[in-house]
Amino acid sequence: MNQITETTTNIIAEGTKIEGKVTVNNISRIHGIVTGQISGVSGSTVIICETAVVEGDVVGETVMINGYVRGNVVAAKKVVISGTGRVVGNIKSPSLSVDFGAY
Repeated sequence: MNQITETTTNIIAEGTKIEGKVTVNNISRIHGIVTGQISGVSGSTVIICETAVVEGDVVGETVMINGYVRGNVVAAKKVVISGTGRVVGNIKSPSLSVDFGAY
């Protein structure tokens, strides 16, 4: 029997558009469009997927960016920007990892 070690508790699907403040917990995957702040509670991982567009700040314990963020990114633990990730704004975190091709 395979054991699942990752639990995604929130998904904003591709094609979904949300305006306003979004508060998430655990592991959250954003595939759609969010205009407003995304706030992860303590211990959260916020994943901005390749199809996602976020116009606002992203806050979480860990923030992984594979899509587009226009806003500030704040992480208590780490920020990871993949080669497809784009950030237009400030990044504040004790640890930052940027893959080749990201900007």
